[in-house]
Amino acid sequence: MNFLMFGAPMAGKGTLANALAEEYKLPTISMGELLRNTSNPTVKEYQAKGIMVPMQIVLDVIKERLSQDDVKNGYILDGFPRTPEQLTAFVEQKIADINVVVNLEVPYETLLERVTGRRTCKECGYIYNTSWGLGYETCPKCGGEWGIRSDDNEETYKTRYDVYMKETLPILDYFKGEGKVVTVQGEAEPEQSYNNMINAFKASDIAGLKEFIEG
Repeated sequence: MNFLMFGAPMAGKGTLANALAEEYKLPTISMGELLRNTSNPTVKEYQAKGIMVPMQIVLDVIKERLSQDDVKNGYILDGFPRTPEQLTAFVEQKIADINVVVNLEVPYETLLERVTGRRTCKECGYIYNTSWGLGYETCPKCGGEWGIRSDDNEETYKTRYDVYMKETLPILDYFKGEGKVVTVQGEAEPEQSYNNMINAFKASDIAGLKEFIEG
């Protein structure tokens, strides 16, 4: 079963993708990580110059990743496509056979709370959010101090959110037309949002999804 994670920045796509991957033994393919970690010399050249990697090269990197043995039983794709142009190329070149699009719905106010409340341990990289209400003054994993990313502010987030609403959200209509979208309420803390997702999968009429989840 092949999944595509969809939702606004800070909706929790990565968190839920990782939880789903762990339970069902599926590889996660994050577009950002894939480009950062690729050995493709052309990609490295563009990155070294600080230039955006051309879309066709990105598509080639995805195709190469999806040709590897570990994705034969399914995978979770996160971060692509993000624009109508990317979607067109994604479909025309038959980049991936997506079975399920997980659409995470989270109110804007909650997203803003998450981005302004995000903390990252300076020692081990553990990510915590003050919106969880757990009161951690230091990292619960190693005791390290919290750091705050420079772009975790309302102004920067609003710019990212506006781009998502204008360029990314409209492509969801294509997948809805294909009957592949499962909408999940992702406002709650991660464990509850994950349970919401699994329950939504079980209630879906997408071919094979319920059977996959129930094993």
